[in-house]
Amino acid sequence: VTRSTLFDVSFLMLTSIVQTYGSDVVLSDRGDSFFEKWVRECMVERNKLKNPRQILALCDDSMVDELLLSLSKPEAAQLKPCSLSWQETCLNLPGVLHHVLIAWEQETLSSADVKNILDNIKRRLFSFSVCATSFLCAYMYSVRETELLKPLNMIQQFLAPLTSEELSSQEYAKERLALSYPIIRKMQHDVHPAPSTKSRLISHSPLIEQFREVWKTVAEAGHLPVRAVQTLESLLLAGGAAWLTTQLVEQLLTCKYIRDMSKTMDIVFAVMHLDIEKGTEALLQYVVPPLMLRRQGEDINEPQSLVLARLCVYCVISCLETRSGVASSSFSGLKKRSRSNDEEDQATNVAKVRKVIGDGSENSNDFTDNAGGLAGPRLASPSSSTELRATPQTLKEPLQSSIQHIFSVFVQFVSGDELSPKAVFVYQFISLLVECGGERVAPVLRLLPANLVQQLLKVLPTEDIRVGLISRLYDLHVQGGRQAAVADLCLWRNMQMARHSIHL
Repeated sequence: VTRSTLFDVSFLMLTSIVQTYGSDVVLSDRGDSFFEKWVRECMVERNKLKNPRQILALCDDSMVDELLLSLSKPEAAQLKPCSLSWQETCLNLPGVLHHVLIAWEQETLSSADVKNILDNIKRRLFSFSVCATSFLCAYMYSVRETELLKPLNMIQQFLAPLTSEELSSQEYAKERLALSYPIIRKMQHDVHPAPSTKSRLISHSPLIEQFREVWKTVAEAGHLPVRAVQTLESLLLAGGAAWLTTQLVEQLLTCKYIRDMSKTMDIVFAVMHLDIEKGTEALLQYVVPPLMLRRQGEDINEPQSLVLARLCVYCVISCLETRSGVASSSFSGLKKRSRSNDEEDQATNVAKVRKVIGDGSENSNDFTDNAGGLAGPRLASPSSSTELRATPQTLKEPLQSSIQHIFSVFVQFVSGDELSPKAVFVYQFISLLVECGGERVAPVLRLLPANLVQQLLKVLPTEDIRVGLISRLYDLHVQGGRQAAVADLCLWRNMQMARHSIHL
């Protein structure tokens, strides 16, 4: 008992130190102790994501089965622990939790069964709760937003207070519990921070100086470090979407070479996903129109205008996909996995839990009562992954008003008779919208003003605009779309013939 208490306290203290100073500062490059291996392979840190599949690859199936059998018994806390060492338990707990999660999602396990398993993990050693939380946080990085409820509530169960009887049954339980709570809360906050409308910036410097400082870090790294994203998110909350979008576009326009522009555009597009809807609204209503009106012919020329048009189109399409499917998540460094690819794994896990634990448990709402609404939604069907690409019938606000605004500005851009950078930008925007959006942008194209394309035809050389582009701008399944397409094509043909005719 004394040795287990010493292990528990040591593990918790070391984990707290690593959380405070970072693993790079604390650990040596050649360290091969159990704790160093656990930190490198399994511990979730603020700016170091862990792949849950790699964590699960460290588990041994036989040890996972033994742990499942031991932890699933109601009297497990009173029985002698299983034959696994503390180190082996720490490394194999992710396998247990993964099986339990899948079985719970498939309703093979009830809420009471899951609560019993988590309580038994917590009663053994408090360091086990930390190991379990670390895996659950890594797991939350790799699933859709609709699948976060169950792992979040499992973490909350580790933060539930112990009874006086449970505290008295272990040596220094109160002190060890006090060590584990901040570690678990910090892991959870780093992965899924509580929603807040207030900025987390604490600085006496102006916002523009803070932006320049963080952008310098991004430019030197060549990508978006996690801490830079967190600062940019705070700048978004403090300065607003229009201010941050303006600063990002300014950085894009300062690039002189196409390769640098493309790389910067990718980074700017990623930052826009901190709030893609508000960012797209700001880009189309408050940033692009004034830029094109004030600075045409200066730095809004080729190839800057093409890159800016591409950014606008990408944001519109991303906003469309967000509206037609699952809400866009905050910044996340990992691609969300599709459940349809994991059906075989699910079947294996459910069968394993049913075999090891048995399926005679009764349904109970104890866990829901203690954890504050733990039932959660059922697992999405495999076909739900296609919803993200579904074409919405109508646009929702603020996207619709933003599209209508930018199109009305486009009409002003092509109202004259001379070719200008503004008219070129309009052509680039429309052609990229059709090229990149496909069927998804149909509701956007429905908002095209009636005379915009014809006015653009009069300004641009006809060689730039093709028949295929004009025909894809309209819905040819309806009479109005066919009539508009025919009118534009006739004008295009007449202008083409006029330019190539022989003047006697």
